[in-house]
Amino acid sequence: MSTPADTPVGRRPRSGRRVMTVLVGLVIVVSAVGLLAVLLFPWQLLTSQRRSIAHAEETLARLQAETSHLSERVADAKDPVVVARIAREQFSLVREGDILYRLNVDPADDVVDLPSAWPLPGVAYLLGDRD
Repeated sequence: MSTPADTPVGRRPRSGRRVMTVLVGLVIVVSAVGLLAVLLFPWQLLTSQRRSIAHAEETLARLQAETSHLSERVADAKDPVVVARIAREQFSLVREGDILYRLNVDPADDVVDLPSAWPLPGVAYLLGDRD
């Protein structure tokens, strides 16, 4: 067995050591990438779940506030004083014994022209506009 003149006997050639160094480095890099992948994907899932939980908590808080508001409105709807006030303000209703004033306006005169956003819808009826 003959060895090249520039390599001493019993030593490997330098090219073999380089190949081994490259292979070890490659194994380390592949292991690091694999470890990163194993740790990164669960982290993304955890972060996504945290965002989902935060969104669900916001929605729950908003719905609880809305439920509370609607419960108050239901309680108000059962109170006869509040119902009477709403009937008077929004629907221009009167109670028995109240004095009702009705204006008789000639439709040809067009004296009273209520804006479309008039808050009391019963006034138009009282003025004779029965559309």
